Amino acid sequence: MVYKFLKYYLPLLIIISNLSFAQRTSTYTRYGVGDIYYSYSARTLAMGHSGTAMINTDYVEILNPASWAHLSMVRLEMSFAYDELKLSNSGQTKYYGDGLFKGVTFGFPISTVNKISLAFGVVPYSRINYEVTENINDTTTGNYNTTYLGKGGLSKIFVGSTYQLPGEFLIGATFEYYFGNIKYTSKLAFEDASYYPAEYEVNFAPKGFGTTIGLISPNMSDLLNSSAISNLRFGLSTNIVGKLNTDTSFVSRSSTIVDSISTGETKMEVPMRLNAGLHIAFINVYNLALDYFYQPWTQFKLSKINQSNLSDVHRISLGFEYRPQRVPGITFWEQIMFRLGLSYEISQYNFNGNELKQYSVFGGFALPLSPENTIDLGFEYSVRGTKEDNLLQENFLRINFGLSFGDIWFIRYEK
Repeated sequence: MVYKFLKYYLPLLIIISNLSFAQRTSTYTRYGVGDIYYSYSARTLAMGHSGTAMINTDYVEILNPASWAHLSMVRLEMSFAYDELKLSNSGQTKYYGDGLFKGVTFGFPISTVNKISLAFGVVPYSRINYEVTENINDTTTGNYNTTYLGKGGLSKIFVGSTYQLPGEFLIGATFEYYFGNIKYTSKLAFEDASYYPAEYEVNFAPKGFGTTIGLISPNMSDLLNSSAISNLRFGLSTNIVGKLNTDTSFVSRSSTIVDSISTGETKMEVPMRLNAGLHIAFINVYNLALDYFYQPWTQFKLSKINQSNLSDVHRISLGFEYRPQRVPGITFWEQIMFRLGLSYEISQYNFNGNELKQYSVFGGFALPLSPENTIDLGFEYSVRGTKEDNLLQENFLRINFGLSFGDIWFIRYEK
């Protein structure tokens, strides 16, 4: 089954990984490169996007590549999501829905002695997707509407590996290729038919290379001298995106003419990202993860110009997971994993000195298909922004559906 999936369906999933089925999400995504994806999987979402210090034997997470060091078998994972947004200001409320494919990853162990594993995949990095219409009364031209649209974002293809250093420290690193297309469109539509409608479109197509480097400490539970604590680790990871070469174009359209006004190339500078985490396991079945996330979006530049509406991101996440031990005779219901999470974030958006804060709660579970295969569901409810000072408050409901498959390959049989 896994071989057939890789051969026939994986290329198609890579092609559609940046497509969606709706056209409206947060209007704040106009700035920077849009909303940032901390992870792609339903499991990580359900734990509040935490887990930088966790070692994963049966998941390929992207928070920290060092977490792949203990993969027990070949893993194939994919994820889909549905997002619902309630957008409110002081006078009105709108609802929008949006579905998208979140990514696919593949990993497998190479050496259990040296803790070498290999993983690769394609996942989204950010997303821009909004539509805003402004009604304007003008005594000269009459009433007209201006519609602002933004669509696109960044994705990345990565390949990475792990290794065990002296002292049982685990290190992992990836080589990443970033690509995307960001399109900003402005449309003018006049009530007076004597004025022709007009449309202006600005396109950015960034591409370039980056890396993620991660480290996880050895198990330090013995330092606490507690039989209840079976694992205690610290983790660090940093994501570095180089200066992305960005093709640009400016196109003007009317009812009769399409004019490419200018084309060129510039640089997009995406700031580095830092994750730090703590993982504690209790009696081998309860996992507690605490993560801190930082990304200085004030350093973002396009054509060497900063954007005034961006702030540095600070995020604290707390995640919990219950993973029952696999023992002979365990029933289906006894194999279900449960997850919870909380997070507080100072987002990258800043307007008139107001840093937009985001409060989130998470939950989810994993249903076993077999001892090594699961269906994962993750849920998020978040509130961001405020109705004050002519700003918008956003209430997000996100549902993430994931599939995780495990299989044993490369077994040597004795002759």
